[in-house]
Amino acid sequence: MEHHLQAYFKTESDAESALASLQRCPIRDPRIDAIPDTDRNPFLLPALSFSSSSAPQTGVITDRDVISEADSSETFHYLIEFYVNESDREEVLSVLSKTEAHLDKEAYEKIINN
Repeated sequence: MEHHLQAYFKTESDAESALASLQRCPIRDPRIDAIPDTDRNPFLLPALSFSSSSAPQTGVITDRDVISEADSSETFHYLIEFYVNESDREEVLSVLSKTEAHLDKEAYEKIINN
């Protein structure tokens, strides 16, 4: 099964750095887009790396930290979107967790529930 993922970034430089890191992963149709200026962004959470047990790996942000992060007033101006196979999802999330990537709430919940 293939998933469409979007990762949000504050700066174009952060997005470009993350995309360069993702190039070693088996992703399809990656692209960076600017997000139109709006008063607010979707509810975003830091990208975490999850093990097959759906628990954050050691050294990543905990749920408590995610809640405090989500309450901030940060604005994101760029996103990377791409497709990834289910079997490669953990590798991609591991790469994103080492960048400034944030995921929308729906993507975050899908990752936790899978």
